[in-house]
Amino acid sequence: MRRRTRRGFALLAATVLLALASALVVGTFSLSRALRRAATTTRARARVETGVTRAFGEVLQGWSGRLDSLPAGASVVVTLGADSLDAGLVLRRRVSVSHVDHDLYAVTVEVCALDCAHPLAQRRARLWLRRSLVAGDSAPPAPVTSWALSDLY
Repeated sequence: MRRRTRRGFALLAATVLLALASALVVGTFSLSRALRRAATTTRARARVETGVTRAFGEVLQGWSGRLDSLPAGASVVVTLGADSLDAGLVLRRRVSVSHVDHDLYAVTVEVCALDCAHPLAQRRARLWLRRSLVAGDSAPPAPVTSWALSDLY
């Protein structure tokens, strides 16, 4: 009987298994990186959504006579500090208050996560307010309607 030689088969099988294992490792690492990036983006989006409401609240809470004395058609930038409730995720906030008409004001807020030049998440919204300018009235401005908040994209 003749003996058949199978030289090099073990080496070939080991090489194929090594290539398959390395492809699985690379795929696992790239998938975990993509999932981490998606989770970070989702968290940033949620923080930006709540940051818009917080910025509107801070503007309304800090409403002053300076904003009441704006002439119609003028606007002023209100300075709010960076919101950093979450460790590592800083929200940059820009707020503009415009006196549109006799007693109508528009508060525009832009919130972006990390950097506004290249944001991870960003939202712009406008709130329409009616402010009674009766002398001695210290009531806070009220939204024009129940849907006075509008998104700007």
